[in-house]
Amino acid sequence: MVDCKINPMLFGKKDQLPLKWCLPQTHLLGDDLLSSITYSERIKIETLCELDLSNIQMSDRLKRSTATISYELARCEPYQAEVAQTDAEYKRSRCSRKTKLNDKLRQIILNHLRLSWSPEMIAHEFKLATKSIYNWLNQGKIEFSLNDLPEHGVRQRRNLDQRSKYNQSLGRSIEQRPIVVNRPNRIGDFELDIIVGPRGHSKAVLLTLIDRKSRFLWAYRLKVGCLILTN
Repeated sequence: MVDCKINPMLFGKKDQLPLKWCLPQTHLLGDDLLSSITYSERIKIETLCELDLSNIQMSDRLKRSTATISYELARCEPYQAEVAQTDAEYKRSRCSRKTKLNDKLRQIILNHLRLSWSPEMIAHEFKLATKSIYNWLNQGKIEFSLNDLPEHGVRQRRNLDQRSKYNQSLGRSIEQRPIVVNRPNRIGDFELDIIVGPRGHSKAVLLTLIDRKSRFLWAYRLKVGCLILTN
């Protein structure tokens, strides 16, 4: 439904037509613009067609606009609810966003993944979005396992605490040391500790020795290969 008004200030000469502007009255349609016809409503439309009701009568009973009823009846002739539902689902499936992934691009990405290229490298080389490549992999549109990616799990492995593994490899825990050592009454009982850099074995290692009685500290910077000998 359209509400047309005439602006009295825009009248021209007698031989000229007045200018008009038209404002669509969408509020008169209610929720009709926001919701699609359901399958149950299509069954009702099929029944009303068999009763030979007009489009206006159908719109009044279903609380839908006449244009919506007319568009729905145009889906098939004679109108059948099941056929109309199939047509609506098919057209709705084609309304989604089109993908850039075609057979040629899929093969290019797959070939480079097999050459141990990461999705980030492929996206930079072929002007693609990295997120799109990962989405295609997760959706199965590119037949390549995420576990076979060259950098799969690297970030997770880097975040692991190497100190816990080192402490477990020492053997006897510090709580199991003799009672005489727990009492700082004599010189010569040392506490040994190894400080590893934040990225595991890729940085230098610091060896510390502390006398329990005098609290005297020795600190030595070790090379990476010395860590195995120290263990």
